[in-house]
Amino acid sequence: MNNNTVHLTCTPVELTFLAKLLGAETFLGIQDPFRGWLADEIEAAWLKARESLAARRFIEVEPDGGIIMDSVVAALVGACGSPDASYALTYTSGGEETYSCCFHVTRNLGVEITTRGEPPVCELTALDGFEAVYQRVCEIFGLADQEAPVASKGELLETALFEARRIAGESGVEAASAFLRQAHLNQAIAEALAATLAQPVGNGALVTMSWQDGTWKVDGLGLLEGDNGLWLLRSFVKKDAKWVELIPCSAEQACVEIKRMMERVLPQVAQVG
Repeated sequence: MNNNTVHLTCTPVELTFLAKLLGAETFLGIQDPFRGWLADEIEAAWLKARESLAARRFIEVEPDGGIIMDSVVAALVGACGSPDASYALTYTSGGEETYSCCFHVTRNLGVEITTRGEPPVCELTALDGFEAVYQRVCEIFGLADQEAPVASKGELLETALFEARRIAGESGVEAASAFLRQAHLNQAIAEALAATLAQPVGNGALVTMSWQDGTWKVDGLGLLEGDNGLWLLRSFVKKDAKWVELIPCSAEQACVEIKRMMERVLPQVAQVG
């Protein structure tokens, strides 16, 4: 742990151990490390985690077996185990590896969790509340001064969008544009979207979640960027089929919509002023 940057690393088993100590029922952002394990394997992993965490002073084991957690560790893990809201993000830029993370927010603290490597290691980084988390989301998406494509918004079957992406990659803009026009997009939207799909700069998704009044409150959006600008993507169901709303937008407009969506899942007591 580095107290200067308020950053810590641990294994998924160690993180689950710490969360259980704080009474967390669920822990979004990491997969269950014990899936498929036998009871004796889990018990051995718990013991190893406790020893490792004590050696690194994340916890202190008292003579009677009681455990005291470091205050910084408790703050970060506690925010993840009992957040006001959580945000799952994925983003792929060009041919780079997809970046995935999960943010957790409480009234006074934000935490970013990433899991990398093999065997996996979880990294928790503290952020200064909701506003810093929102800024970090926009940073990961690379939102700066991008313009909106010259087109109006439209709607497209999700399967048609996937097929248009494939055609654009294999056969180019004209073929993808022709396919999109056959899928009932007008010429301006078809040409602009085909250009984006043929020369993608990046694409990502953000899912917002919070547990309120005994149920999950969930929302989400996608972001697609090409050399010709940004598209905001929203999924919906029509006549039992999955559709995507295609919204040309500037970086400024995207940031506004992202912040609005992130704020909607915050409990009223935690709303940003």
